[in-house]
Amino acid sequence: MEKQQWKVWLTGRDADREDIVRTLEAAGCEVTLGRLFTDPWHYTEDELVAKVQGMDAIMISTGDGHITRRVIEAGKKLRVIAKRAIGVGDIDVSAATDLGILVTNAPLDLHYLSVAEFTVGMLLTLAKNFKLADHNARLGLWRSVSSTLLQDKTVGIVGLGRIGSRVAELLRPFRVRLLAFDPYIPAEKAKALEVELTDLETLLKESDLVTLHAVETPETIGLIGEPQLRMMKPTAYLVNTSRGSLVNEEALAKGLREDWIAGAALDVFKPEIPQPDNPLLGEDIFFKTLYAPHAASLTPEVMWQLPIVQMENCLSALRGEVPEFVVNPEAIPKWQSRF
Repeated sequence: MEKQQWKVWLTGRDADREDIVRTLEAAGCEVTLGRLFTDPWHYTEDELVAKVQGMDAIMISTGDGHITRRVIEAGKKLRVIAKRAIGVGDIDVSAATDLGILVTNAPLDLHYLSVAEFTVGMLLTLAKNFKLADHNARLGLWRSVSSTLLQDKTVGIVGLGRIGSRVAELLRPFRVRLLAFDPYIPAEKAKALEVELTDLETLLKESDLVTLHAVETPETIGLIGEPQLRMMKPTAYLVNTSRGSLVNEEALAKGLREDWIAGAALDVFKPEIPQPDNPLLGEDIFFKTLYAPHAASLTPEVMWQLPIVQMENCLSALRGEVPEFVVNPEAIPKWQSRF
């Protein structure tokens, strides 16, 4: 074992994964374990401030807590904040960049594939009314449920990145019309995917199913609110496997109760975990909704590989090497000058 020279705080789902801990220790890290990925697992800002002091690196998971500027400034020795996920919306990346600290993530292809497949599963479950069909069959209510034929329907994809693109590919055999809203995607890519690029209003008005795959930015927070939901067809369905902040939950609950849209499937909420008084949890809209606990990417293959990528990013940064997946490359010059 190398002489221990770096202090690493490892928390979240893999805090007890022995192969990760052993590899970190063998590389010269003194590992401090945080809470496991249990309920409640998240930390307050004050707790995080205390945890990062003296650490050279922190390895975190989604839901551990918000890594704010105050938290980052408390980590005087921090070299890297390694996230065990793709999204870094819970990290103040700007603050890390200002201080010359690298932020890394784990954008696995397996992750994109898993979320895309999960999304299509949710779309099909809504369109085919599986939730009500299962319920009625158990009660002996035969031939009591209708469903939606996908062929010739229009599916609107908000965000045509890796996940949105894969969703388009998976849906093509159903012979649906595919629309997409993404101001950052070139027309050539959309054409190759056999997708029509359009504006958000047109997509919402013309789609029978709408699926969200945009990243969380100041522009996308609250992207789907009451005005947007009222634009949709009363027979349309909404799916969100991206970020809970994209949807105004109160407006969605109201829209479901007042039949602005036919149903919704959510893998993400704001905040996570939804509180008992969340209007979307009402029994009166039970059969119009389908929920999952941020589980779209939780396949065994992804769950095994994510912490390995996270660890490799962390160790590279500690050794003075630029990690493979750096979210804030503009921080590299200052980071290099610090170490």
